[in-house]
Amino acid sequence: MMHKIYQQLCCDHKQMQQLLDAFEGLLEQLGKQDRDPATLPLILEALDYFSVYPDQWHHPIEDLVFEQLLGKTVDVRDVIDKTLREHNQIADATRKMGQLFYAVANDAAVEREQLFSAAQEYIVLQRKHMQRENEILLPLVADLLTQEDWDCIQDKIHQRQSAHFNAGVKRLYQAVYKDVANTVPLEATA
Repeated sequence: MMHKIYQQLCCDHKQMQQLLDAFEGLLEQLGKQDRDPATLPLILEALDYFSVYPDQWHHPIEDLVFEQLLGKTVDVRDVIDKTLREHNQIADATRKMGQLFYAVANDAAVEREQLFSAAQEYIVLQRKHMQRENEILLPLVADLLTQEDWDCIQDKIHQRQSAHFNAGVKRLYQAVYKDVANTVPLEATA
């Protein structure tokens, strides 16, 4: 049986993919009308999730797991380095996209093309990033990390864990994910 940290990373990826699908459905709905009162708040909820959960919870744990993988006999340094750099690029793309959508929510003038372009850039970056992790890094993690490695990672997580991102806050973001993912009609994401 795989370690609970590995299982959580895989679960996070599945949820992120579902949330990206829902987000694309919301963007499609928003593109059909200027100000649907139900769509924009859901987009803002998704943006809140995209801007907090990965940066505060998921990526720091991935960083520790991938750093542990560097100590193994497989040569994936280039892939890991690229993946770790992308964590910062994704955070930047999320901030850029969030600023635009929050400007729209505050009735500021934002060019539609700029808004949807920033969202699409984020979606493409996030999907490619997760695909590389799912196809290359996570299988290596599953094959190469030992219980001793997982214990070491767990110790580092406890040492570095953000005091403000505790289990209660994590549960809050799980609820945000469920709210957005379950609110968007399936036909909108198909």
